[in-house]
Amino acid sequence: MLLRDTLLVVLASTTSAVASPALYNLVDLGTFEGTSSNANGINAAGQVVGYAYTAGDAHVRAFEYDGSMHDLGTLGGSSSYATGINAAGQVVGYSYTAGDTEYHAFLYDGSMHDLGGGNFQLRLRHR
Repeated sequence: MLLRDTLLVVLASTTSAVASPALYNLVDLGTFEGTSSNANGINAAGQVVGYAYTAGDAHVRAFEYDGSMHDLGTLGGSSSYATGINAAGQVVGYSYTAGDTEYHAFLYDGSMHDLGGGNFQLRLRHR
């Protein structure tokens, strides 16, 4: 029997402007029917981004979680990874392009935009 690893993320929220202890909820983000997932970023609204394995661990897909996990797709290749999210909900990451021979950076804002390839480090400025 396979032991299924699923990612648990702690989401913080407070109930008032008065100083009080933070309340936390443990959330099982799930997978895309693979054995594990990984969170790489969270914004103040509680949106989580990362990657999750597909069925049979065949591929990895970037996801955004806002109560349910959403597959962000790829830039034509088989796998993608989300690495950060800003306050506006814009997601950055990287994806294989068609043929799975090269990674390109992407910006996701409802659709995935190819930012090009090469050596890159992805960060979104949080405002």
